[in-house]
Amino acid sequence: MPKRFTVPGPDEIAARVPLDRLPVLGQLVPRLPGLTGGRPGKIPVEIPVKVPVRLPPWLFRDIAYFSYAAPDLLPVDGETTTQEDIFRVSAWSGVVRRVTDDRTSPVFRSDRDPAWSPSRDRLAIHSASDGDADSHLVVVDAASGAVVATLGAGRSPEWLDASTLLYLGSVDAGTDDVRTDVFCVDIASGTVTRITDVGVGGDIGTLSWHSTAGLAMGIVQTTPTERSSVAVVPAAAVGAVRAGGPPVPRTAFTFVAGPSTRASTPGWSPSGDRLAVSTWSDGAPPRVGVLTLATGALALVPGPTPPTLSDFGAVFSRDGRVIAFTRGDEDQWSEIWLYTLASGHLRQLTDDGRTRFKGSLDW
Repeated sequence: MPKRFTVPGPDEIAARVPLDRLPVLGQLVPRLPGLTGGRPGKIPVEIPVKVPVRLPPWLFRDIAYFSYAAPDLLPVDGETTTQEDIFRVSAWSGVVRRVTDDRTSPVFRSDRDPAWSPSRDRLAIHSASDGDADSHLVVVDAASGAVVATLGAGRSPEWLDASTLLYLGSVDAGTDDVRTDVFCVDIASGTVTRITDVGVGGDIGTLSWHSTAGLAMGIVQTTPTERSSVAVVPAAAVGAVRAGGPPVPRTAFTFVAGPSTRASTPGWSPSGDRLAVSTWSDGAPPRVGVLTLATGALALVPGPTPPTLSDFGAVFSRDGRVIAFTRGDEDQWSEIWLYTLASGHLRQLTDDGRTRFKGSLDW
């Protein structure tokens, strides 16, 4: 658990909280003789009718992620294993809460890739262990970590709606043509539907869902040309498959990053017009940025110091004004950072003293 945390800087507070519109009410000091003749005092202010106090939506939403203790530094905060558990952190204060806790498990367990339910009371994750190496989908209570539903094989879940999960699953497993496609599963019945058909020579590594913009995917393809990029399938096409149509083939995918841009881990903006992505080039660590779909422009977040650190896995806040991402040293350690798009304000949210790795953010 974090030993320290940082709070937003003055410019971020000023940009986000409308302090000039917050009324001053009630008893502020025990006595103000000059104003009230010795009675408990109140500052006399005129309060406008229906004061529109609007706090930023991201202020009240935790960021979910998975984390493990750096193997070379054990024990860390009493942890003697590298068990992978689910955590959540307040975007305002940096206070961390542990959701799943496998520290006492006699076998290695891996809980990864949390995704908030639309109601924010559950998290979909994928879980595996030494005894069952194949990842399977699990829904847990977001407060206690208690298992709510256990589903079939799959990884990297994403909520399509309140009763349906999108996820990544293997096709032609055990053969030279094994690849990953997108599926969906009805939580109540367990009914599975295959959504995409990436075909031999392609593989889907990450996904993000938007109810009107559709399905965004990070894709690696080796044929007909080598490419690591981001593609989109319209929401209507996904709906047609769920209604009984065939899976969407790769030829119907729309690649939204430039042909020379290497990109992955797409995360939709709330408005569906932008994607947060990770991007990289030969000999350089990955960076994160925002891809505007209408123009194809990619705006990168300023890189770290030293420049050898990696930025990865950016996600948008609920209002689309802030992105969260991880910054660290490959698979050894990482911290969560917040970047305000309009002002360029950048701040570190978590600080575990470089003793834990964090990944797969969902806000």
